[in-house]
Amino acid sequence: MTTQSALLGLLIASVCGLVYHLIRGGGLARIGLYLASAWVSFFLGHLVGGLLDWRALRVGPLNLLPALLATVIGLVAGDVLAGSEARRARGTHGGTLPGRRRVRLPRGR
Repeated sequence: MTTQSALLGLLIASVCGLVYHLIRGGGLARIGLYLASAWVSFFLGHLVGGLLDWRALRVGPLNLLPALLATVIGLVAGDVLAGSEARRARGTHGGTLPGRRRVRLPRGR
């Protein structure tokens, strides 16, 4: 892989990660998560495509189709494994959001 194709791969993976962030939303940490998972999965997909000799949709030395498929899988997997930001904000113990208080209902006899 040449330097130019590596930079093109980084650019394509970055665009995929940023578009996924536009669709899913989230804060600054989510942008970092989406970019990192897009970069890693893009180049792993390129590597697997080369090892399997998959020549569909090549751009120079870049195996674009397996790289894009791996990027989509990696982005969805990273999003699912990270969980939702709302759940992380209130904690895993089931507490309330800041500024809200818990209402206790009377027990029936």
